[in-house]
Amino acid sequence: MQQTIIKLLKTGFKLDNSTLNHQLTLSEALEQIDKLFGCDRILKEFDANITVPYYTQSEWGYRFYHSDRDAIHMALNFDGVFKADGYYVQPQVVGEQIDRLGAKDVLEIGCGKGFNSQFLAERYPNVKFTGVDLTPLHIKIAAQKAEKLNNLSFQAGDFNQLDFPDRSFDIVFAFECLCHAKQPQMPLAEIFRILRPGGQLIVFDGYRKAQLATFDRELQMATCLIETSMAVQHGFAEIDNWLDAANSAGFHVENSEDLSFAILPTLARLKKISLKFLKSSWRAKIIAVLLPKYLVRNSIAGLLMEFVFDPQAGSCSYCKVILSRSKV
Repeated sequence: MQQTIIKLLKTGFKLDNSTLNHQLTLSEALEQIDKLFGCDRILKEFDANITVPYYTQSEWGYRFYHSDRDAIHMALNFDGVFKADGYYVQPQVVGEQIDRLGAKDVLEIGCGKGFNSQFLAERYPNVKFTGVDLTPLHIKIAAQKAEKLNNLSFQAGDFNQLDFPDRSFDIVFAFECLCHAKQPQMPLAEIFRILRPGGQLIVFDGYRKAQLATFDRELQMATCLIETSMAVQHGFAEIDNWLDAANSAGFHVENSEDLSFAILPTLARLKKISLKFLKSSWRAKIIAVLLPKYLVRNSIAGLLMEFVFDPQAGSCSYCKVILSRSKV
C-alpha cells in the first residue's frame, strides 16, 4: 500500500493546458472542494491535538510536492517567479541577526525536519543551534542532519512549555509554527523567558488582516477551510492582536513587514498541483480513500491560499516580524 501511495504522489495527474490556464474564481474553487470533501463537513470537524497527526501524515506530500530538501515553510520569491532558493530567505534573515547581535546560542521552535537550523549550523560553526518540535517524525529526520554537526542538536519540545533555563538564548526563531498556538500569549511568554536581555524573536507566519466578519462570506469560508485543513485549529491570529500580545509579554516590535506578495509564486505552484488533483474527480475520490486524511486535505489549502493571501483582496497576510527583549 505504501509503495502505491508514493507512486501516486510522484505521478500526479494529467490535465490539458486549457484546464490549467483557466482563471479559477473563488466560487469555482469552493465548488471543487465541496464536491470532494463537503465544505460544511470539513468545518464542523474538530480534532483535538491535531498538530502531530497532521504533520506526520503530510510528510510525504511536503517532500514530494513542496521541497525535496525538507523545507516545510513558504519560499520567498521577490521577483514573482518560483525558485527553490526562496526557501533559504527566512534562515538568511536569521543569519543577518546572528551577525548583528554576535549571537552564540540560537533556538528554532517548530523546527520541522531541520532544514533551517542545518543551513545555519553549517554557516556558523561557532554558534550553537538547538531545534525543538512537537512531531516525533520530524525530530527523527532532523536528528540525522545533526549527526555530522557538532554545533547542532534537536529534541522534542512544546513551545508552550520550553524545557530550557531562563535567559538561555540570544535568538529564537519560529517559521510558520506559532499560528498553531491556542493562545499566543503562552508561547510568547515562554520565549521571552528564555531569551537573554537584548535577544530577539524572529517570526515568519500567517495572520488574519482583521476580524473575519469584515470579509465576504466566501472569503470567510475559504479562510476557515485553509486553517482547518492545515491544522491551525483556532484560526490565524489577527496581526494587530498578536503584536499587542507580544508587547504585553515584554517584547519591543523592531520590524513588522507584510511579505504576502513574495509567497505568491509558491501559492500559484501549490494551486496548480491541487487543481490537478481536484479536477481528476474520479481519481481524487479514490486517492481520498487511500491516502491519510490530513495529507489529502492539503489540497484544500493549496487551492485556496492564493485567494486568501492575495495582497489586495485577501483576508490574510504573510508577515515577517522581529521582536526584541530589552537589554536591561
